[in-house]
Amino acid sequence: MKRTVLVSLTAAGFWLAAAGVPGVPAHATTHASATPIKVNTRNWSGAAGFGTRRPAWYKDRFGVVHLQGALTQISSTGTAANLLGTLPRAARPGHNVFAIVHTHAGTYADLEIARTGQLVVITPRPPALQDYANVSLEGITYRPSGRVASINLNTGNWSPKAGFGSRAPAWFKDSSGVVHLQGAVATLHRKCLVPCLIGTLPASAAPNRAIAIIVPTFGGTFAGLTIATNGQISEISPRTPAVEDDTLVSLESITFRPSGRTNAIKLNKAHWATATGFGRRTPGWFIDRSGVVHLQGAAMQTSGGTAVGLIGTLPPAARPSHNVFTIVLTNGGTYADLRVGRNGQLNLVAPPAPLVTDFALVSLEGITYRR
Repeated sequence: MKRTVLVSLTAAGFWLAAAGVPGVPAHATTHASATPIKVNTRNWSGAAGFGTRRPAWYKDRFGVVHLQGALTQISSTGTAANLLGTLPRAARPGHNVFAIVHTHAGTYADLEIARTGQLVVITPRPPALQDYANVSLEGITYRPSGRVASINLNTGNWSPKAGFGSRAPAWFKDSSGVVHLQGAVATLHRKCLVPCLIGTLPASAAPNRAIAIIVPTFGGTFAGLTIATNGQISEISPRTPAVEDDTLVSLESITFRPSGRTNAIKLNKAHWATATGFGRRTPGWFIDRSGVVHLQGAAMQTSGGTAVGLIGTLPPAARPSHNVFTIVLTNGGTYADLRVGRNGQLNLVAPPAPLVTDFALVSLEGITYRR
């Protein structure tokens, strides 16, 4: 049965490419099915509902590990209540990796992927609310090891030794032209000093339009990052009342393609427009050589408030087989959760009070998933 599934998936991938579906390269490869993650079933269930898939992992042709699926907490008792599960040796990073994840109904949490393979959720720092009904692993990516290039840091304000088992900040580019950042930095002060310049990427890794993305910081906090066309990486402090803690700022799971052909996302033009006025690129998508869908660009809400969360709709070629939940950076150091539905709809979920909602800019950069 497993062999039959692999053949049908691979055939589907080649059919899409042969049919000339936009955004699907002729050399795109559909790999074997993802491997289930061993879940801590005392405290967590891999059946989170909400149309999600079960937690799993796979490694793409570039050696990058991708996590997917979602879990729900069924018991908060015991010393291992925050342990989601454990990855096998083949999927474990060489250093501890820190990521930020969607949880439920507009909430978030940070996540540690330890070199032991343990997936440990880090409780969000108050006043952010905790809700583990749907903890999504979608969009988490890292390469366990491999050759990388260092990032030129602003060493007057930032250290490449963030500790907590993290690796030094670095980047590499895969053969699809996608840039991957990794590692973590630590401020030499309690908070970043304006203009919060962390470091600079070389011209070969700089995007052709400015991009913005949300990142985990220390102890259940978050921040935004911008990467300018000159390669400068700067932090955007979280908006009050969210707490800023730059003891550790993770660059893991940041991915973007500096340039290249993309396909437009059909926007809900009654309430949304492209956010090019912020120097961002228009909302779009492409599929890399491993068959992974990448979203990019930014949108801005023109009317409707938080009641209108439908940004736009993806075509069938870019839709996931299950609902994908992730977290995105919004304007001025705020965030929102995002659902990429199996029907292609991109729906925002605003964070609960007292955190602030601001949809003047919604970044789609760094969202990845396999169909």
